[in-house]
Amino acid sequence: MKISNLTLISIISACLLSSCFGIDEGNLRKLAPIAFNDVPSQIDVSLGEVLIYDKLEVISEKPVTYQWAYGKKAANAKHEYDMESMEIISSEPQINYTFSKLGSYILRLRVDNGESIEYKYFTLNVNSGLDEGLLILSSDEGGRSVLGFIKTRSEDEKDRGAKEVWEDVFRTINPDTELSHGSSLFLSSFTSGGISYNHLLLSTADEHGNIYDIEPKTMNLVMATPMKDQYGTWCCDFSGRQTAATGAYTFIRAADGRVFRHDLFTPFLTERTDVASTAGTVGYSKNILYGTSATDNIKSVFYTETMLCQPDNNGSTILRTMPAGWRIVNFFSDRDANRTYILLRSDADPRSYAIKYTTASLGALQDVSEFTAESVNMDINSVFCSSCHSNDVYYTYDNAIYRWSMTGKPAESPTFRLPAGEQICDIATNYMGSSSIAGAETLLYVATWNPSRSGDMKGSIYVYDIATDTLQNVYEGVCYKTARILYKYRIS
Repeated sequence: MKISNLTLISIISACLLSSCFGIDEGNLRKLAPIAFNDVPSQIDVSLGEVLIYDKLEVISEKPVTYQWAYGKKAANAKHEYDMESMEIISSEPQINYTFSKLGSYILRLRVDNGESIEYKYFTLNVNSGLDEGLLILSSDEGGRSVLGFIKTRSEDEKDRGAKEVWEDVFRTINPDTELSHGSSLFLSSFTSGGISYNHLLLSTADEHGNIYDIEPKTMNLVMATPMKDQYGTWCCDFSGRQTAATGAYTFIRAADGRVFRHDLFTPFLTERTDVASTAGTVGYSKNILYGTSATDNIKSVFYTETMLCQPDNNGSTILRTMPAGWRIVNFFSDRDANRTYILLRSDADPRSYAIKYTTASLGALQDVSEFTAESVNMDINSVFCSSCHSNDVYYTYDNAIYRWSMTGKPAESPTFRLPAGEQICDIATNYMGSSSIAGAETLLYVATWNPSRSGDMKGSIYVYDIATDTLQNVYEGVCYKTARILYKYRIS
């Protein structure tokens, strides 16, 4: 008997409708489910170490097959776990595999019991052991410098008792190189034009004015650039991060007030003579941030009490002078807006203050507010840092940390007051580079020095929780007198 196509379609449609509307489901059997126990979503393993992972429990009434695979997250991922490519590493319940490349990966488990298939995803970090934590550049009274490191440990690393504090991680990795008179640190991690610019720069005021270029994942020394031999001066500080058709670079404020460009592809130094011809010698420098996502801009600003200036990509310098009769107390940027707020004091009446703002490119000054006060808890030497948790900024004054809204009078009372005898050297947050979206920066680090402390290392690190403004931890006597602290975030 022949059945026409129309009749066949009608029969199939009737069956589908019967299923959709629950006409007769009595004979349908539920597929055997698969479930997992609750485990952390992050797995850490050291480079060259065998990963034997046995924390995950698969719950299934039927026998299951396993497939473990991993790969780099896709650059333009449409979904959270999209991978560029995937390598299968095990078909056993437990992983037993040695990873040979540093980085952060997606780890995927596929479980099949013949009726159901379930997936479990993890973030897999293949670590050098020095992937994330606080770097502390300090020197003793004789000028001998050390690069300390306080490792940010995962819960698994805490359970395993992984080492947390290195007094001198640089010397541990590079035993043949001595540091002296360390002055500043700079971390670069981004890709532009298909080129990766991953560098940790460490500057010194040693006899050669060496600037050390360090591979940030492994902390291996790549090379040293003798700035003093080339230009007769040394780097006091790094400032900003720029990209242009000719590459990527940071700026240097030299000890004699000149400004230099330090290229990040090759360690090539160039004096920016346009700064001197436009603004003269500069006494101070600052990194100011705009944006709270992967579009973060780290801008360079050099300044004195009466002007701000900024080297541009085209070989010229932008200059913004302050109104006559007013001097800069200090300034910083709003992360959520293209604004830098400047607190000014009147020469004629030191009780008169004004707040003005400019843009990231030092546009015309705009009025914000004015007030009178006998004094403010801020000066030109106050050190600033910001956090995605708040539009307020943190800054140092005397032996205390204050918060400032930038649109009004600075606070009269500190947010954190350090114990008597502790002298603040530097502050920093756990800034995560392009990952510093809202909520990523949670901690404020304060480096102090106490000349009355016993022992050779008289420096300490105080750690505060930004969301609650509470003290979380203290690392006493872990460094000498600190020149700079810097959070070394994970670089994939």
